[in-house]
Amino acid sequence: MGLGRSSKLGSGSFKLPTTSPSNSTRNLPPPAKRQRTSSPAPTPSGSNNPPRSSTSAPGTAAPTTPPRVQARIDDRQKIHLASQDTPATRLQHRNDYFSMDGGDFVTLKNGGKRTGSNKMTDPLTGKNYTYDKQTQQFYEFDKTRPGNKGNPIDPQNNAALKQQLDTHQLLDRSRADRNSTKNPLLPGDVGPYKKNLLVDPNNPKSELVRVNDAKADFNSNRDHVPSGESLKRRNAGGPAQQVYDQGVTVAIPDDKLHKSHSLTYGTRQKADDIVGQSPTPGQTPPTMKRVDYDAANPSSAFHRDSTHLLDNTYQRDLFNHGKDNTALQQRLDMNGADSRLNLIGAYRYAGNLNTKLNANYPNENRGYNPQDAAQTARIHGTTPGGSKNGPIYDKHQFAYTPTTTPGQTQGQVISNSFRDRLVNEGFAQNVPDISGSGTKRPLEE
Repeated sequence: MGLGRSSKLGSGSFKLPTTSPSNSTRNLPPPAKRQRTSSPAPTPSGSNNPPRSSTSAPGTAAPTTPPRVQARIDDRQKIHLASQDTPATRLQHRNDYFSMDGGDFVTLKNGGKRTGSNKMTDPLTGKNYTYDKQTQQFYEFDKTRPGNKGNPIDPQNNAALKQQLDTHQLLDRSRADRNSTKNPLLPGDVGPYKKNLLVDPNNPKSELVRVNDAKADFNSNRDHVPSGESLKRRNAGGPAQQVYDQGVTVAIPDDKLHKSHSLTYGTRQKADDIVGQSPTPGQTPPTMKRVDYDAANPSSAFHRDSTHLLDNTYQRDLFNHGKDNTALQQRLDMNGADSRLNLIGAYRYAGNLNTKLNANYPNENRGYNPQDAAQTARIHGTTPGGSKNGPIYDKHQFAYTPTTTPGQTQGQVISNSFRDRLVNEGFAQNVPDISGSGTKRPLEE
């Protein structure tokens, strides 16, 4: 599991890029650069050292912090370690990699997941193992075998792997299995709304259990992303209710986030958003109801909603005194590194699930297609909120335009936005060149 941290995200001086289609809907407060807590950044091969080389000099103590890893997020919002990519793939995606602390990487990767895992990864080689904590035995990782346990690792190599695990040189990606309605819902948990869901209809092991019946010890909402109403409209005349009941949701605070900032909460779905330019100067530009836009453009809707909610949780304490269990106070405070990475990871995972559903249910309008042509979403105007018999929240009008990058897909824009966020919030650094060409400028850290 991700290494716990008590550190707070600080403040420095930056603005999200305003020319990138992955830019957020507002400028975030500037964070301080996070201090490195791990080993030096990997080489262009994706590892800190050549395969099978020692990670510490003879006679010195073994390192006790995870190595830094290099990774990328593809257009389906799936994360890949550089050490698991071929040289040709690294060349193709040479501008997409980022470097981050191994413990932070695990927290990001596990964000939002309720399914269990017994996976360990060697960041130097990219090799995955299954680990039985009770017997302290490593196995070859094999998804086709019960418990993902392939052949057991021989005693000598098993002892070496155990030492690597004890000194944090393996990425411990294990997490408890909470894929049941009996397990409480935690902030950021991702799952289908009211009905269990087979992510792959041909694989019974891919079932995700509904989250609506799971008890939550915080003032919560299981928020559809893209919106539940847009899912129904996309499937009008078909399995609309089933698709809605199995729609991807993220568990977020209700009062402090869903009601206050969700762009599809209540009547906000009826907002008239701008979808083109005025035919003549001075005339009103064409508009479309937000819910109709979302039904026609689910990938753009996901990008807009996830970006807006992540922007509006940055460095905010979402704990609701009087409504939330104090045991969840740290997890709801977005000033904490682990809680923040968990929420960013949750939306990354929700995006990946949406792309899988879109591919695995071709006869139903589920999820979103990452190959959709990219569009930008920006706030065109805002009606300020106030108070009258309770809070009145800001209302935003959005404007959508195609990106200026030829051939760019919405999936690429979404992944770029996640990578940019990790860098801009101080969790990661861009990698100048990981093409495998043998040359790479050192990271400026």
